[in-house]
Amino acid sequence: MIVPNPAVLQQAVDRYLALAADGEMAVAVPLQNAAYTLCVLTGTRTVEEAMAAVRLLDSPGASRGRRTATVTSGSSGESAPGERELVS
Repeated sequence: MIVPNPAVLQQAVDRYLALAADGEMAVAVPLQNAAYTLCVLTGTRTVEEAMAAVRLLDSPGASRGRRTATVTSGSSGESAPGERELVS
C-alpha cells in the first residue's frame, strides 16, 4: 500500500475540516475538492472512509512495514532534481 506523506495528509485533513466547519455555500466547491484530495491520498471513495484511513495511518503501529523508494528516470539509480520519493 502506498502511504501518503504525513505532512501532506495533515494539510489535506486540516483544509477539509476548516472548509467543512465554515458551512457557507461559497466553500461548496473547495470543500468537494478537499474531500476528493483526501480520498485520493488515502485510496478511498468517501470522506468517511478517508477519515477512517487517516485514523489508521495515525495509529502507533501504522509505520511498521513502510518502505521508502526513490523514483528515478535514469539508469544510474540517483535521483535528479524534481524527482520524488515514494513511500510504500
